[in-house]
Amino acid sequence: MTIFSFLIIIILATLLVLIVHEIGHIIPIMIFNVLEKKPFYYFAIEINAKYFYVTHEKFNRHIKNFIVAICGSLFPIFISIIVINIINNQFTSLFTLLAFGNLVMLHPKLPDGKNITNILIEMRDGSGKSV
Repeated sequence: MTIFSFLIIIILATLLVLIVHEIGHIIPIMIFNVLEKKPFYYFAIEINAKYFYVTHEKFNRHIKNFIVAICGSLFPIFISIIVINIINNQFTSLFTLLAFGNLVMLHPKLPDGKNITNILIEMRDGSGKSV
């Protein structure tokens, strides 16, 4: 395998982890929208120079917002474990490695980590509805 083909594989696996990460946010948003009698498509996908992310209105309960925030980092791991058991090759192994590396998004300095930290502070302070 050449360096060029390996770089292509890394770029494709990284893009796939990014897309699966955002799908991990979208799925619980859609479920909670239906449960709250909103249209299931009531969210927006934003793309700018720094980020590719999903925005939505906050849900009434903090636990729903917490689930949406944490699912982005956990969903790629879930998908990679399923895929690597079906197809075990270099691409799926790299995808799994990057999916676990995606857990860094839970760091409080990064967007998902900031959201989780803010949600936990709101839950602790009792502002809004309790869990």
